[in-house]
Amino acid sequence: MQNKSVRILIFLCIVVIGCYATIAQVILVREFLNIFYGNELCLGIVFGAWFSGIAIGAFAGLKVERISRYAIIVFGISLLAMCIVLPVQIISIRCIRGILNVGVGEYISFLPLLFTSFGLILPFSFIIGFIFPFSSKVIQGATSDIASDIGSVFIIESIGSLIGGIVFSFFLVTRLHPFKVLILLNASLSFLLFFLFICSDDSENKRTKKVLKFISLAFTLSMIIVWFSPVPDKIETLSAKIRWKTLNPNIELVKSVDSKYQHIDIGRHSGQYSIYLNGQYAASFPNEYEYAQVAHLVMTQHPSPKHVLLLGCGLGGLISEMLLYPIETLDYVELDQKLLPAVEEHLSASDKRALSDRRITIFNQDGRYYIKNTSKKNYYDIVLISIPDPSTAFLNRFYTVDFFKEVRDILKHDGVFATSVSSAVTYIGKEVGSYTGSLYCTLHNTFKDVLVTPGQTNFYFACNSDGIITLDIKTLTERYMSKKISSDYFTEYIFYTLLQPEQVKFIEAQLSKRKDLILNTDVKPVTYFLNLTLWTALTGSNMHELFLRLNKTGLKSFLIPVIVALIGRIIYIVLKRSKGADFYNTRHLRINCLIVLATTGFTCIAIEILLMYAFQNIYGYIYEKMGIIVAIFMVGLALGGYIANSIIQKGGILCLKDKIPFCINNRSSISNKESKILLYNSDTKWISILMIIEGIIIFYALIIPFIVHVLSFYSVMAEVGLIILIGIAGILTGLEFPLVNKIFMQSCNNITISSGLTDSADHIGAFSGAILTGVIFLPLLGISGTCLILTVINISSLILITFSALSLKKPN
Repeated sequence: MQNKSVRILIFLCIVVIGCYATIAQVILVREFLNIFYGNELCLGIVFGAWFSGIAIGAFAGLKVERISRYAIIVFGISLLAMCIVLPVQIISIRCIRGILNVGVGEYISFLPLLFTSFGLILPFSFIIGFIFPFSSKVIQGATSDIASDIGSVFIIESIGSLIGGIVFSFFLVTRLHPFKVLILLNASLSFLLFFLFICSDDSENKRTKKVLKFISLAFTLSMIIVWFSPVPDKIETLSAKIRWKTLNPNIELVKSVDSKYQHIDIGRHSGQYSIYLNGQYAASFPNEYEYAQVAHLVMTQHPSPKHVLLLGCGLGGLISEMLLYPIETLDYVELDQKLLPAVEEHLSASDKRALSDRRITIFNQDGRYYIKNTSKKNYYDIVLISIPDPSTAFLNRFYTVDFFKEVRDILKHDGVFATSVSSAVTYIGKEVGSYTGSLYCTLHNTFKDVLVTPGQTNFYFACNSDGIITLDIKTLTERYMSKKISSDYFTEYIFYTLLQPEQVKFIEAQLSKRKDLILNTDVKPVTYFLNLTLWTALTGSNMHELFLRLNKTGLKSFLIPVIVALIGRIIYIVLKRSKGADFYNTRHLRINCLIVLATTGFTCIAIEILLMYAFQNIYGYIYEKMGIIVAIFMVGLALGGYIANSIIQKGGILCLKDKIPFCINNRSSISNKESKILLYNSDTKWISILMIIEGIIIFYALIIPFIVHVLSFYSVMAEVGLIILIGIAGILTGLEFPLVNKIFMQSCNNITISSGLTDSADHIGAFSGAILTGVIFLPLLGISGTCLILTVINISSLILITFSALSLKKPN
């Protein structure tokens, strides 16, 4: 039993652990987005590696605690180790492309990415999991029930996560680089540990505690000194340059800016500047000759454009060439308000003049959000999307049928929509054909007339009126000449090089003959998946054929294994019991409860990732909101844990069947037979509550697609709505965790074993859910298909726990 001061300090340490864990998770995600070109596939991989580390750590912690007499000492040493691990991990992530010898512009192959992610993330998350059983042990006795003690750790850590998410998102992210943030956290944690070792009982292992007091104090002072020194800034600069060299070794890094939306790098080579967003190439300037071709090819698609909307980068000569036409307005939508100031001093004179032109209006908001909410309906003559290929979920949202319908609403009846993707000049293979063809098919679903240009980049023009868009060189030349435009970088003769008739016919024939093309939608991002298969093919990954096979087989590839596993588990239990088992098989009950907890962890992290994707579809800035989203999920965990703890401490609600109160905390004064009766009554009641929660999770997974669809029409309400949905997912997980611990504690009075096994099971489920949802389910099946799988998984869990309840035999 610890004294009050020690217990308060332990609680504060647990709060800091939760805070540290959330900030670390967000920092690691942001770092991986930079080296993986902003591709959200790394979200599933990072979360998967994170949760696997916690699961392994929790299991290792319960094993170590059983042989360790000094829980508080191991607790303190683990926290000091945690302070050292994360800075090393960040530097390693920034160097990983160089270590793997990945070429410039190449994606890291899938399997190397998976294994290196685990190697780079697991050490820190292992410590988080390892600490949990010791945290439960050192606060034992804080409540009237051992299961509630475990729940208290769960709640306190979740509160710390909430604080970490809020502080990082609203304050730290735009003011301090990662190494400064870590110094602040390390100083706070080591300061608390110093006082913890002072206040703890010195009669036990006095010498070790004295050493730890000295280390904690020295570490705190060193962090304070380092904070005021140039060391953190130098480490940040050096490691950022190392990362840059692995991405672009032949380009000089001019400027690096971390905004709330993304990481911005400005590089320079041979007098030309390049913009990289989250490591991915976005634009170059000055690049007048290339952008002049784009500008005039797009602007001549309309006979007389007056109002133009540009989404994406317009620097390098694109805007200045578009302004040569007698247009009245050009609305330029650029998400990041830090981008233009970052490049302003390096812009050419023509770009600076263009940006100050009275006809231009700059909007700093997400392009899709702007289109959905603008009052300018049926207003624009031309809408041009100037963004990279749909290689990420963020970019894919500009290539879906849902987005195209939103664009159609702001175009005039004869308005023109223009977009582009990378392709091949003379050969359209299976992967490239499916990839570009999906866009062709999706545009045809929304617009009456669709044309595609040949070349290394395919430009797509779409319109709902006849005779507007054309690839006829004579017509385009007449439109260009009629405007009496004088450009230093373009003449009418360039149309002949861009639109060679035989190549125009070739690309049209290749795309129109494909019968297997699929619509790309918000809820099923096909183009994103096809880009994934193209990536695996180009990197030579063995996963390429697997992705294609899974795409062909569809849902049954995932549902059949779930059903087979359920049937196999039930048959196994029946066979074991037929050989002679007691009326009450605690081992099978406990294992089934762990399975239920694992499936809940699986489902809730999958729903969190799904809702992140849905949030991004509407708002587009998941990078900024990551800390808030994680924090809200942790708030749900804390609230759910608090509710479950309250039920446990009050003896629970009455059993829905037997209507008898539960009282089993003191069994020493009752007979063995009475003990069995009370144990039976207790377990049937807690299992009944667990079954109710599983039913709620099933219903929740079923309605998620419908709610997301409804919210997508109301952008203002969607942000609040989606965040609430994420919080509900956390509540459902938080409800089950203490409850399963309570069922465990009925037959196992060891708080370390119970907390370690349940924490491990929860995070094994979360690990599996993160990997499968982020990498396979969402790109392959979309939101609806993924939710169907989650529903079947939880129905299986409900059947399993119902089978456990029915298998219990009431003693005479």
